[in-house]
Amino acid sequence: MSLGPITTAQETVMLKATQEEMDEVREYFEWQAPDLEVTFMQKVYSETVLNTRHDVWDIHTNKDRWWVITGGTNLYSQEQFPNMDLALTFHIGLILRIPRTEEQQEGDLRILPFGPVFEKMEEAGIAVTLAQNLADYQAVGVRCREALLELIDVAQDAAIWTDARPQRANFRAWAEIICNDLLPGDANKERRGALKGALESAWTFSNWLTHSKSATWIDAEMAHSLVQHAGGMATSLILRELRGVPEECPKCGSPHLEPENGENTAVPGVIWERPRCADCGWTGRPVPILDLENGQPIITREGKESHDHSIMTVPLRTILRPGDPPIEPLKKTENGPPEPVVYFAYGSNMSTARLRERMPSCTPLGIASLPGHALRFHKRSRDKSGKCNAFACGNDHSVIGVLFSFDPAERARLDEAEGVGSGYEHAMVTVINDKSRRQKVLTYVATPDYIDDNLKPYGWYKDFVLAGSTEHRLPPEYIAEYIESVEAIEDPNETRDKKQRAKLGSPGR
Repeated sequence: MSLGPITTAQETVMLKATQEEMDEVREYFEWQAPDLEVTFMQKVYSETVLNTRHDVWDIHTNKDRWWVITGGTNLYSQEQFPNMDLALTFHIGLILRIPRTEEQQEGDLRILPFGPVFEKMEEAGIAVTLAQNLADYQAVGVRCREALLELIDVAQDAAIWTDARPQRANFRAWAEIICNDLLPGDANKERRGALKGALESAWTFSNWLTHSKSATWIDAEMAHSLVQHAGGMATSLILRELRGVPEECPKCGSPHLEPENGENTAVPGVIWERPRCADCGWTGRPVPILDLENGQPIITREGKESHDHSIMTVPLRTILRPGDPPIEPLKKTENGPPEPVVYFAYGSNMSTARLRERMPSCTPLGIASLPGHALRFHKRSRDKSGKCNAFACGNDHSVIGVLFSFDPAERARLDEAEGVGSGYEHAMVTVINDKSRRQKVLTYVATPDYIDDNLKPYGWYKDFVLAGSTEHRLPPEYIAEYIESVEAIEDPNETRDKKQRAKLGSPGR
């Protein structure tokens, strides 16, 4: 009798993953480790902490293995973190300690006191991404209903809408009252109808999904989208009403009204907000929006902050307990040079000799193609001729070029040679390398104000492009169509022409 394969507790189980998820993780890893080749990858675990989902990916390369963890995506060597749970714990702790930006904090203030509503919306969204069967889809419906009930619950506490109060959980009755109060009269008939319709559709569909026996993942996604749309509209209108924001500036008539926050010295510890006209400076009545004493962040700090970094001296294979024998420290290693970055050359810099004049460390890695772009000799140069540009023109074209690794310390020299800020600008693009894998790399593209389709290249410049394309064996048909067929002109500066051809090492064609 055969029992079939037995899975041990230590073996990982592959979770479902979309092709888009796999491509994003692969691109991130190849961007971080361009010298490594991914041979196998799988999603092995997922965990949500404080409404942030963290997916753990097991990445095998031609040399070693890594964890890639999303939700503030980062990668961790499995040699240093042999235990997946330890890597995830470390990652979550790192993400939680990252200080929130002022922009994020201001965004939180924008939605007070409706923060719980948006939290429930986000929970529903996470449930959608994790849903795999009928029970999961129905659960999304439940979460969407909870978000809508939270909306009217918070709204009831935020203002007095009516003396004849229906039951607190009567969504339809409260939606009617709130919409009529926010958008009264015949002039608001269409606006009021749009808001009522959105709330009613979200409520009806969420309730249907909760009990449906034929629900699909698409239904779950639709319910979440409807709730987001309706809840967002209602929240925005309610907050504007609560904070006394007029439709336009009463002083100059401008619709450009922005929120302005501040504290009153007479009432310390309270954040106030008032509308301010961006055009004339008019300010409206301030209203309290946050009591700092009752609005503490998740993480607070006391004492001197440290921004020092250190490297662990013992392997993280276990957490020591009192009485345990000491763990042998890691052997001392010398720090090597910084990781090289990858540059995509498609013009004269395809010539290795020419590029090494600017970046001595550059090393060719093979050819690659940039989809959605076409090679043009129309970038206006300081010498008034046309230089190469990867021109974005649609998916029917591709620019073929050469990938080079180089020491990041030399990037400034390349920037200067390319004239960044005076015709060219940096671009991070996704190319298809010679192993048919997507890879994010650095390149340079012409700015629109430096493009002139009437320009032609000088003969010596075209010869550099030809030399690089033949050196790295670009497809002959590509060379013939996009390089050899291009008309070149003679450089009127004979001294410059001779100097450049001497570097080329071949007579003019």
